[in-house]
Amino acid sequence: MPILSRRGLTLPLILGVAALLSGCVLPEQLDADIVMKGYSYDAALEGRLAEPRTVGAIAKGQAIPPNHDADLKKQEAGGLALPGMTRFAYVGEGRYDFAMKVNGELTEAAPVVGFPDARGSNNNFLTIRRQQDGAVVISSPEVPAQALADLNEVGLRASGKISIEFDGKVIESNADDQPANGPHVWNRTTWEDRVFLKFDPNGS
Repeated sequence: MPILSRRGLTLPLILGVAALLSGCVLPEQLDADIVMKGYSYDAALEGRLAEPRTVGAIAKGQAIPPNHDADLKKQEAGGLALPGMTRFAYVGEGRYDFAMKVNGELTEAAPVVGFPDARGSNNNFLTIRRQQDGAVVISSPEVPAQALADLNEVGLRASGKISIEFDGKVIESNADDQPANGPHVWNRTTWEDRVFLKFDPNGS
């Protein structure tokens, strides 16, 4: 397996679908529109994913194995096999363009859905969860401090816009725009910009 060394760490470069869903690629650009009606959801996401180890190696002028791009391109089929994925294309330099659309309903038996892993992996870019008290939480994960430092070091910047439209009573929101009527909007400019929205779909 081709490897690159970074600060004394030997890091594998070949991705598989399991690696994709375990946080080995990050949403460099993430645009999302989510519409919630009760517990039903309709979500469309698109943007660009980055494999930080490859991006970091290129930024530092390290040599990339000759077959590395070909190995990353092979992951397109696995990405396209994910539920709702309509585009997953390798564009070079450790980056993929993606687009997906997913809809469904949160039930007591299946209370969580995530993107891109519909099963609700902890490493999803966004997760929608129906809590036991009936409230709905839509959130993105926190980036650990060391990972944040590494991302800043290699020059990876976060961008994008997340819009969530919903009915019900807001319990908590950290959106940049929180109108009384209309979607809550998050403008993503750094890796520290998280999405958090909690609402009662039965409230008013």
